[in-house]
This record gives sequence, structure tokens and C-alpha cells, in this order.
Amino acid sequence: MQKVFLAFFLGMVLVQPALAVRLPHVLLEHIDDETLSLAVDDKELEGGPAWQPGEGPLPLNPDRLIVILNGWAKKHYPQFQSIAIQEIVLKPIESPAYGSRWHYLVAFRGVVDGKVQHDRIYVAVVLFNGKVIPATVEPHL
Repeated sequence: MQKVFLAFFLGMVLVQPALAVRLPHVLLEHIDDETLSLAVDDKELEGGPAWQPGEGPLPLNPDRLIVILNGWAKKHYPQFQSIAIQEIVLKPIESPAYGSRWHYLVAFRGVVDGKVQHDRIYVAVVLFNGKVIPATVEPHL
């Protein structure tokens, strides 16, 4: 009996690190009849500024947010001359390791030849540390 318990205990000790994998926070958003998913790892929240509504100014102000997003979009969507922001929303991410961490959810469209492209809307999360995480479109089941 002791050998069985010892084997079980050692098995749990050795397997525990494998079970302790932290899964990303998956944020689901619904826009234009599409489901978008955004995966945010705890490591991306690490070192990021904490903020709560009513507790001082935003760590990343909207003007800086737009500069960061424009720079990111130029690298990831070179077919666009610029982007047209459609919506900016402040939302929390609840992390067991870091508590509430707020982020911007931004919806935008591409601009080609000075015209906003209405065929598709793009969505990204911008963390308060300036990290941009694009959404992926989930297939309809």
C-alpha cells in the first residue's frame, strides 16, 4: 500500500509542472456576424501597468494608442495607406496572476487611395504596455 501511495505521490510531483501550464486568456468579441478571438498570455500582462477606473489617468492615453496602432498597422497591413478607427472600447482582462488588467479593444478599417475599405473590419487588443494583439476570425460552426 505504501508503495502504491509513494508511486502516486511521485507521479503527481513529476506531472504537476506539466499540469501547471497557464492557458491564455481568450477574449471573444462579436462584430458584423463574425466571432473574433483574441488570445492574451499572462506573460503579455506581466510588467504592464495596473489601472482601475477612477484611479488616475490612463497609463496609455488615447492619442498614444492611435500612434501605436497606426505604426503596428503599417507593418502588418502594408496594403493600406492608413487605417480608419471605427471604435475604441476600454475592457478588463481578469488574470489570476495579475488581477484586473485593462486594455483597449479597437475596431478599424483599412484606407486605400484615400478611401475607407468597407469590405472588412479589423479588430485588435492594445494592452497598456503598448503590445498589440490582432484578433482572428473564428469559423462558424
